[in-house]
Amino acid sequence: MNLTFTDILFIIVILFLVASGVIFYLRTQRAKEIRELENRKDEMMSISIADQLFTLKNMDLAGQTKRKYESLVATWQTLTNFQFTEIEAMLVGAEQYSEQMNLMKAKTALDEARDLLDETEVQVHDLHDELTALLKISEDNHERNEALLERYNTARKSIMNHSFDYGPAIETLEKNLQYLELNFTRYNELTTAGDHIEADDMLDTIEADLSSLEDILEKLPSMYNKIKKDYEDALEDILDGHQKMLESHFNFEGVDVPEKAEEIQEKLNEAKNHIKNADLVDAQTLMDKADREINSLYDFMEAEIEAKNYVNTHINQLRTRFEEVRENNRYAGIEVDRIAQSYILHENEVDQIGELTEQINAEYGRFTDTAGTIESDGAVFTQVAEQLSRIEKNLNEYDSKQQKIVKDLGQLNAREREAKTNLDSYELDLRNMKRRLEKQHLPGLSSNYYEIFYKVTDEIEYLSKQLNRVRIDMVEIEGLEKQLAENLNKLDELTESTVDSATLTEYMIQHSNRFRFDYPEMDQAIHEAEYLFYDEFRYDEALNVIEKALYRVDREGPTQVRRMYQQEKQNRVF
Repeated sequence: MNLTFTDILFIIVILFLVASGVIFYLRTQRAKEIRELENRKDEMMSISIADQLFTLKNMDLAGQTKRKYESLVATWQTLTNFQFTEIEAMLVGAEQYSEQMNLMKAKTALDEARDLLDETEVQVHDLHDELTALLKISEDNHERNEALLERYNTARKSIMNHSFDYGPAIETLEKNLQYLELNFTRYNELTTAGDHIEADDMLDTIEADLSSLEDILEKLPSMYNKIKKDYEDALEDILDGHQKMLESHFNFEGVDVPEKAEEIQEKLNEAKNHIKNADLVDAQTLMDKADREINSLYDFMEAEIEAKNYVNTHINQLRTRFEEVRENNRYAGIEVDRIAQSYILHENEVDQIGELTEQINAEYGRFTDTAGTIESDGAVFTQVAEQLSRIEKNLNEYDSKQQKIVKDLGQLNAREREAKTNLDSYELDLRNMKRRLEKQHLPGLSSNYYEIFYKVTDEIEYLSKQLNRVRIDMVEIEGLEKQLAENLNKLDELTESTVDSATLTEYMIQHSNRFRFDYPEMDQAIHEAEYLFYDEFRYDEALNVIEKALYRVDREGPTQVRRMYQQEKQNRVF
């Protein structure tokens, strides 16, 4: 495309106008930013920091407060002499760069001015807050002092009016009041001197001491009362109960209750001394220890009482239980002897009953010894209760063992009856198999079949002989029965296979006769199958020969014959 001079000139004018517009926009934008930053600077400088410093200057300050004031003055001077001046110079420079069309430098100057202004604003506001707090501290201290004085007077009245409730600790409490009074005086001196920060710290000290005193005043009476009404009364109760238990022939072997009560009382006396000195933490620690030891003594004595009740309740019950277990053991011995006359036993049941008899007698000896300690008034009932519990546990264990022996032996008769019932079933199954074969009018049976058949017959006869012995061995009988059942299953499967193969062979030959004159190989297969069938009694092989030959001349023939046979067999079953 060819451009004329006029076109080129027009494009140049357009580009100039666009560039001029962009420059005008950027200059306008920079000028707007400069005005915004100047407004922020003016607002920052208008904060009344100078007035606050002037007010503080005219106050009689001293100590920490004066040093704090001088530090804040130095900070303000740094801000006004350096940072304010530098911000102003950056804004002037940005304005000059903008007028000179050096917009990039103008932007850089504005960014630097903005960053410094952000930083200075934070410092100015922090300085203003610190000056405000410093000006207000005197007023705040006055309000705090009034509130603390009111609390102090309340505590003082409580101590003066209820000195009896605080017992020997009254002297310590009065000293605490004197310390507080000295601190209030020190606060007034600091305030008068103009050191309001130090005075504020003193008020913190007064408040902490006063809170501690109030806590002591609240807890002291209850702690004294707890020692007297709870712990010391409990110790008297323990000693009184201990004496009565001794009179009732309780024995506290290895435990000196009065001595332990005295040790607890010593802890309580020490706790009282700590309370007297207003040392409530250590006092509470000792009281907690005393509480645990008192509960432990109560538990110990109550355990003896509960153990005596247990012993008195169970001693006769356990004697009766011994009679029951002994009678059960006598019956178990008789039953084992009776069963041993009819059955051979394999678990030494007779010896087991003998051992249980010895163990029961030994346990009864321990029982009589334990009962003797009760009658001699020298029993520690917790120990006796533990011994009786152990004896009862052992006795129950012996009883369970002898009952299990009788129960297990009692099942021998049921196992014998089941074995005889199974034997009748096995004999019936064998006759049924023989009858099935006879119905088939087979020319004969294989030597393998006869071998299994006679083996099963011999096993049935041997099992019958074992079951008719005077003393039978059920372990041996059940082993024989298991082996017999396995062999009978094998014979049943072989009988089923023999009948199926023989019948199918006959059916296959009948079906193949139609092809024997057309196919010489079929005639040969029929002769071979008949030889295996009638001469060798190898019915499976005969079936295999005739079925393969029939399949070669009539692929559907074997399937049809088998289907017909299965339907016939199914109808016969139903």
